[in-house]
Amino acid sequence: MIQVTLSYKNREFFQFEDTFLAQIAENTKKLLYALLEDIYDLLALEKGHFRINLDNHPKIEVEGFSTDLRNQIERTLRGEYDYDY
Repeated sequence: MIQVTLSYKNREFFQFEDTFLAQIAENTKKLLYALLEDIYDLLALEKGHFRINLDNHPKIEVEGFSTDLRNQIERTLRGEYDYDY
């Protein structure tokens, strides 16, 4: 199971009232899933959480996955495609 939480100005949001932020949030989720498409089956086997920070210095925090899978996710997000599976 994969959970995605969006954060803006140190507050977590599940729904954005501002249409512009909602659009950015939805596009961010779609891009995250597209980037991780090749390892999606591995992600679905574990319970983990992605926290996407939309502040001035955007970042993605990965929590709850096993160490090997977390390393694989981080390599994938950096553009290193040497898969271990």
